[in-house]
Amino acid sequence: MRSRFRVLSYLGLLLMMALVVTGCKSTTETLVPTEAVQATAAAPVAEAPAVTNTPRPTPTSYPTMPPMSSPTPTFTPSPTPTAAPPTETPEVAEATSTAVPSTATPRAATGSGLPAGPKPPAVVASGALALLDDPNIAPPLSVHVSANQALEGYRYRVSGVLRNDAAENYASLGVVATFFTDDGSRYGPIKVNVACLLLAPGDECPFVVEATSKNLVSVILHPEGAPTDRSAAPLTVSTTGRYQDAVGYVHLTGRVRNPNAYAVKNVTVNGALLNAQGEIVSTGMTILVDSVAANGSATFDVIIKYVPYANYRLYVQGEPQ
Repeated sequence: MRSRFRVLSYLGLLLMMALVVTGCKSTTETLVPTEAVQATAAAPVAEAPAVTNTPRPTPTSYPTMPPMSSPTPTFTPSPTPTAAPPTETPEVAEATSTAVPSTATPRAATGSGLPAGPKPPAVVASGALALLDDPNIAPPLSVHVSANQALEGYRYRVSGVLRNDAAENYASLGVVATFFTDDGSRYGPIKVNVACLLLAPGDECPFVVEATSKNLVSVILHPEGAPTDRSAAPLTVSTTGRYQDAVGYVHLTGRVRNPNAYAVKNVTVNGALLNAQGEIVSTGMTILVDSVAANGSATFDVIIKYVPYANYRLYVQGEPQ
C-alpha cells in the first residue's frame, strides 16, 4: 500500500516536471504571425477624407423701396407793399426848422396786403399837467413845451424842443422828465435822448416823452447837454415827397443841400408831426451814412410813427468833415 502511494507520488512529480518543461519551451519560441495578421499589416492605411467647408448661403438683402424725393416747399412771396403816391406837389426848398403845411392827412397805402397799424390813443385833454420849475442846476439849454396832453388809458404826452441858448456848441443832449401824482408821489424820472447829435447856438431839436400812470398832475423837465469843440455846418433841406405806409408810419422824403465849400459829415434830419394847433405829437429822425460833398446834396427818408397831424417840420444838422 505504501509502495503504491510512493509510485503515484513519483508519477505525479514526473508529470508536473514535464508540464514545466513544456511551458518553458513554448515561451522561448518566436511567435510567427498568421497570414491574416500579415495581410492586415501589409494593407495600406486608408487616409481619412479631407474636411471640406460647405459654403454658407449668402444672405439675400431684403427688397427696399426706391428713394423718393421729398417735394421742395415753395413759398409764395408776399406782395410788396406799394407806397401811396404823395398827395401834394413837391415843396420848394425850406429853411431849417420851418413848418410845412399839409393839405390833407395822408392815408395808408392800399393794396399792400399788410395790416393797418394800431389806432393812436385819442387826446382827452390839453394842458393836463402843471409844469413845475426845475430846482436842479442845468446847462444853458432851455426846454420849450409844445404839447401837454392827457390821452386814453391813463397816458400823458409832453413834447417840445430843446434849444441851445449858449454861445458855444452843445452835444450829448437830452431831456429828463419827472412826473408827480396828486398825492405827491414821484413817477420817473424818464430820460429822453434828443436825436440831434449837435446843437449850435440858437438851434433847436424836437422831443416827445410819454408816461402811463393814474392821477398824474405835474411834471418837471430838466435839460441835459455838454459843451463841445465840434463845429456845426449850415445846411438846407427840402421836401420831395410824403406818404404813410401800411404799418402805421409816415415817411418824409427830401434832399439835404450843402452850400459850403467843404464836405459835411454826421448829417441828421429830424422830423416832427404837428397837430392843427401846431403842437408836436410825434417825432423821428435819420442820419446820413455818407458825407455830403461840398456844394452837393443827398436824399433822405425820415420815418415817423403815425399820429393824426396837420403839418410837419424838419430840422437838419451837420459837422464839417
